[in-house]
Amino acid sequence: MLKALDELLIKAVLAVAILLLALMSLVAFYQVVTRFVFHAPSTWSEVLSRTLNIWMIYLGLVAACRYGAMMAVDTLIARLRGRMRLFLLVVIAALSIGILLAMAWYGLDITIRVRFQSLAGIRNPFNGERVSIAWMYAALPVGALLAAVATFAHLLEQIQATLAGQPD
Repeated sequence: MLKALDELLIKAVLAVAILLLALMSLVAFYQVVTRFVFHAPSTWSEVLSRTLNIWMIYLGLVAACRYGAMMAVDTLIARLRGRMRLFLLVVIAALSIGILLAMAWYGLDITIRVRFQSLAGIRNPFNGERVSIAWMYAALPVGALLAAVATFAHLLEQIQATLAGQPD
């Protein structure tokens, strides 16, 4: 059941990241058209495009951590067997998770600090009020926490494969 939940979460995160990429591309194209064709640049499109890009990157980080696509010492890991391999896998994952948790902690701190500031040029379409810049900064703690969980899940898979004697 956990495996199915894990796969569903990763597929959902990737789907959202892909959707954000498509939206970001459309918004950036709109910005170019309004600036260079109509000579009246949009006030909101650059900020929205940047926000979508940040969220896309941090959600993509989750999938990269889950599939082990982040930078590691692959050559050394591939040559090691048994306890040394397990030790190195745990050390790399622990360092990665530690950094991700620090990113989440400080990301949450900065998100809380900036919650009273607003994104330039963007208004809430439902009530016309300004949109807090905290929505953009929230990508950091959300992405980092999910990436830490994904890194841990990947570590468990690697440990299981190593104990079963399967190569990576």
